Amino acid sequence: MKKIFLLVLLSISLFAAPPFTLENLQNLRVYFINKSDFINKTQEETLKEAISTKLLAAGITLDAPDSATFMLKIESVKVDTTYIMNVGIAVGEEIRTKRKDAVETLAFTYHANDFFQTKDAYTDSVESIYFLLDDFIDAYNDDKE
Repeated sequence: MKKIFLLVLLSISLFAAPPFTLENLQNLRVYFINKSDFINKTQEETLKEAISTKLLAAGITLDAPDSATFMLKIESVKVDTTYIMNVGIAVGEEIRTKRKDAVETLAFTYHANDFFQTKDAYTDSVESIYFLLDDFIDAYNDDKE
């Protein structure tokens, strides 16, 4: 009986909501952090424009006053002919805490990352960015409803 209870509890937790909320998120500023040696400035701008286009298509306003920051970060380490990659996206917003003195600070209200190994760093990084961005847009649309 205990095993069945644990199995049910585990299966329920697999479908639990993520700890982030995108409710009432209406505008963003896109910020790109490139800590890789295989993406040049032109490619960086192209990726930033593609991200902006997808966010606009999802109904998110960009670069309005007091926008939250949508951050994309790419980090890589090359080991022989293989890259170890960490691609992450996050939304950072200025918030006021519920502490005694109501401290104003920056908080991540969304965060996701993809950690992988590849020989084709640029192609797999772009694929990872779109994967993470699609998940973000799905979460945004779910929280909008």
